[in-house]
Amino acid sequence: MLAGKKTILLLLSTVFFIAAQAQTLKLTGKVLNEKNEPVSGVSIKITGTNTGTNTGNDGSFTLNLSPGKKYQLEISAVGYEKKTIEEVEVIAGQTNELNLTLKTLVKTGDNVTITAKTSARKETAASLISFQRNTNTVASVISAESIRRSPDKNTGEVLKRTPGASLQEGRFIVVRGLADRYNQAMLNGILLTSTEPDRKTFSFDLIPSSMIDNIVINKAFVPEYPGEWAGGLIQVNTKEIPSKNFLNVQFGLGYNTQTTGKKFYEDGQGGGLDWLGTDDGTRALPKDYTRKAEFDQLSAAEKTAIGKQMRSNWLPDQDKASLNYSFQANGGFTTKFLKKSLGGNFGIMYNRTNRMQKLLNRVSIIDDQANQVNSIVYNYQDNKYIQDVNAGAIATLGLQLNSMNRISLKSIINVNTPNSVTQRDGIDYTRDEQLQGTEFTFKQNTFFTSQINGDHSISKDIKLKWYGAFNILDGYIPDQRRILYSKAANSNSPYTLLISNTLSQQSGSRIYQNLSDYIYTGGGDLGYTFNWLKQKQTIKAGYMFQVKDRLYDAQLFANYLTRDNPSLRLLTADKVFRPENFGNGTDNLVAFDAIKGNSFRYLANTILNAGFLQFDNQFTPQLWGIKGRKF
Repeated sequence: MLAGKKTILLLLSTVFFIAAQAQTLKLTGKVLNEKNEPVSGVSIKITGTNTGTNTGNDGSFTLNLSPGKKYQLEISAVGYEKKTIEEVEVIAGQTNELNLTLKTLVKTGDNVTITAKTSARKETAASLISFQRNTNTVASVISAESIRRSPDKNTGEVLKRTPGASLQEGRFIVVRGLADRYNQAMLNGILLTSTEPDRKTFSFDLIPSSMIDNIVINKAFVPEYPGEWAGGLIQVNTKEIPSKNFLNVQFGLGYNTQTTGKKFYEDGQGGGLDWLGTDDGTRALPKDYTRKAEFDQLSAAEKTAIGKQMRSNWLPDQDKASLNYSFQANGGFTTKFLKKSLGGNFGIMYNRTNRMQKLLNRVSIIDDQANQVNSIVYNYQDNKYIQDVNAGAIATLGLQLNSMNRISLKSIINVNTPNSVTQRDGIDYTRDEQLQGTEFTFKQNTFFTSQINGDHSISKDIKLKWYGAFNILDGYIPDQRRILYSKAANSNSPYTLLISNTLSQQSGSRIYQNLSDYIYTGGGDLGYTFNWLKQKQTIKAGYMFQVKDRLYDAQLFANYLTRDNPSLRLLTADKVFRPENFGNGTDNLVAFDAIKGNSFRYLANTILNAGFLQFDNQFTPQLWGIKGRKF
């Protein structure tokens, strides 16, 4: 019996030992040449064995190695110097990558074999330096290896470490001192639209850092890249098929000395989805309102009946600001589908922050000759309490058909919403009145992009890349409200509602705005590599087609009094626009109507056709030049 137990234990130990020895980890990487072009068909062999692999059309490779050992790899390709990499190892629990750069073999007429020898650690660092040195323009390069060693959570945090670049509001980039509107963003070779409806910029905090393969910030123009920038062209390239399955989750808390635990104002009549940055219909116009044209045909009483159904409390809630918090999760998978390599990455992120701005709003009349202020028109102190919500998701899916063909799909969706309450206090010197008021603004910005890319090696020397993309940018501001109370300056008289007997946006107004951009992009480029002057030369041609459609629509309304009602104007902001204070549109109670105008709606469309022809010539190992033409 005892002998039987020993036999079982011995068998289990043997199985465990064999399983432990059989465990392998993936080593992934990419092989580039001196022009930063991927080299396909590179042979990567483990010295002393018949085990190895070849790079695909994007220069990438994967090797299965056992942990706890150090390997030597032999790298060879036709037309390039051989390379031997020593001290290659894989470590459990981390991403194992090895990026290589091969030098072009210079033909001397003699039968000479040149082999470079280096270590894995030196080669990875040298590869990044070589990439930046050999790029065909002035550029800063950030590799996946550098990103992995940093604590940065998203692309914005990565970019702020780049020389010559800084970040505004944690997500908008400034390159070489030029503001965000002078820069342009690209994702995986496709031009991105702005993520903000009222400014030309891109929010770089959308993309988790763990999904980035590399970032290149171009600071000089090249024919093959767009020319809609002056400061920098930021190219973000995401990973497609990860080397292994992974999942990362991060949660953070933040303390703001200006807001946390201190007085904070917010809209007490918000919706149930405000925490997601999305209006659930709480701020929408009543169901009885259909279209502008139909509303204009209604009687004064019918219009006022619609205004009476809308949110009635114009007094903000006062509370204490909570801690800021953030959440981010990202992961990836790799598998086989119909005997093809299929993999993808996904990520979700959520941030909620409270902040407060103190703004001085003053207009003065200045005597230019005496260089002095003659008089002040008005002087207001605005305290703006803002709750920012940023929620988004990103997903990439890649299918490696074979070593020469790959197709990938990438999508991003993001909702960025500042929900603000502005408290105003100041003096209007033209009327000698002291004013107090509030403005409520909920600005929901939704950004969506979906891209499909193809990368094909038609032959060893000819490569084709194609792409298509669809972008949506939607800016929605529902029920922006303004209310003001006034009294004689420096008096003890009570504040009374400032409301006109005509339609006005100054006080008692409601504004609805919607700005939508739809962008369709397609194109591709074809590159041919050949030998001339004993150097590798490249000729490349490409074409891009883009259509942009924009729709802007604003609906402006106002509460007003056709006849003065002093007792009604003494009511506080939480009571003055209650339903019982609305009349028939002609009496001395509150009336409601739309503000007319021809500039509250427009449609715009642009069509762009662009092409380029580029020669990337290397005349000698030291002389390299690019010439091309855009049209």
